[in-house]
Amino acid sequence: MKKIFLTLMILAAAVTCLGADAPDQKTRADSESYVVLKLDGGVNPVVADYLVEGIKRASKEGARFVVLQMDTPGGLMTSMRDIIKAIFTSEIPVVVFTYPKGAQAASAGGFIMLSAHVAVMSPGTEIGAMHPVSPQLDFLKKDKDGSPAGVMEKKVLNDTVAYARSLAQKRKRNIKWTERAVREAISSTYTEALRLRIIDLVAEDMPDLLKKLNNRRVNVNGKVVTMKTRGLKEVVYNMTWKEELVNKFADPQVIFLLFIIAVVGIGMEFKNPGMIVPGTIGAVSLFIFLMAIQVIPINAMGLLLIIAAVILFILELQIVSYGLLTLGGIVAFVLGSMLLFDSPLPGGHIPISSIIAAVLFVLAFVFLVVRLVFNAHRGQVSTGSEGMINNDGIVLKDFIGKGKIMIHGEIWNAVSEDSLLKGEEVIVTEVKGMDLVVKKKETS
Repeated sequence: MKKIFLTLMILAAAVTCLGADAPDQKTRADSESYVVLKLDGGVNPVVADYLVEGIKRASKEGARFVVLQMDTPGGLMTSMRDIIKAIFTSEIPVVVFTYPKGAQAASAGGFIMLSAHVAVMSPGTEIGAMHPVSPQLDFLKKDKDGSPAGVMEKKVLNDTVAYARSLAQKRKRNIKWTERAVREAISSTYTEALRLRIIDLVAEDMPDLLKKLNNRRVNVNGKVVTMKTRGLKEVVYNMTWKEELVNKFADPQVIFLLFIIAVVGIGMEFKNPGMIVPGTIGAVSLFIFLMAIQVIPINAMGLLLIIAAVILFILELQIVSYGLLTLGGIVAFVLGSMLLFDSPLPGGHIPISSIIAAVLFVLAFVFLVVRLVFNAHRGQVSTGSEGMINNDGIVLKDFIGKGKIMIHGEIWNAVSEDSLLKGEEVIVTEVKGMDLVVKKKETS
């Protein structure tokens, strides 16, 4: 285990030190270009930093405008607000384009669309479903009209409605639809969005977009700017490789899965030392989990509840509770999973379907794999002299005093007064708890 974690620490240091994050000078924009940024996936701090810095950089380098190509199911509200602030303070127009065909501007994406200087959708796309979600209490209590009954839930909803209305007012978009999209989670197609004045244009692709933007007048911080698109070159600002790497793991469901794998893998290694593969997988998952939670903060109480649930599941195998420990573990696991991430927008928490699947996986692991290990060790120890004494084993690594041997196809802790070398045969002389007392096997 020490070697595994040492390797991971070296890997972490290498990832931190290698690779420059400075923009590629070959992709610099100028006054005869426009910049393309891409939001493909969840809205999180990595994506927000990339977009905010991209908008600032485009303005600094003199680009005519920015096109933000977007396809997102939603994400974190704090990250969404950072992106919107960057759009509002931009010195050049920011065009938000829901693209390619079949993409969505859901939840946080809908808010970002409302904030754009020019909002555009391609055919087959949709916008809406902006209702704030409280994963902890959303399913427990509702008023007669279906709105949240809790004070905190109402505060979140009303605040989100006010924010959405302010965006619509700022850009002169459909305020009534905006409020319904938040309160009732309605969505609209690209044609409905255009008809209802939620967006400004519908464009087939980038060439069609540039054609329709040409000579369009846009108010940028009180200054009317006429967009000229003919003859401009396209400059794409891509994420750095480190941003791409971290972004792939900056997803609540992925982080949740990594934690479950880490618990199971490392748990198997501690229970049956020397298996290597589960421990390595678990350690790598733990490393990536720790890296990912630096991007998307987690709720410590939720994490503790999940750990407590796993402990309760294991205790069920050793204590007769008639299922009470298992029931308590399931409750703790579900609540912990719901509390693990706290985002009021869809896409920023763990779906209940994923939580149920994880519960079943952990239960299967504990009650099948761990039970088999417990029973195997208990069965062999309980047989005493008839089952273990005088059985042969193989030394796995040189040791004096304490070490490990392979016997009955399993790895056991062993103690010996002899100096033993890897590969030597030993014989069991005594069983002390979970340790086997051995001596070197005499050869004729």
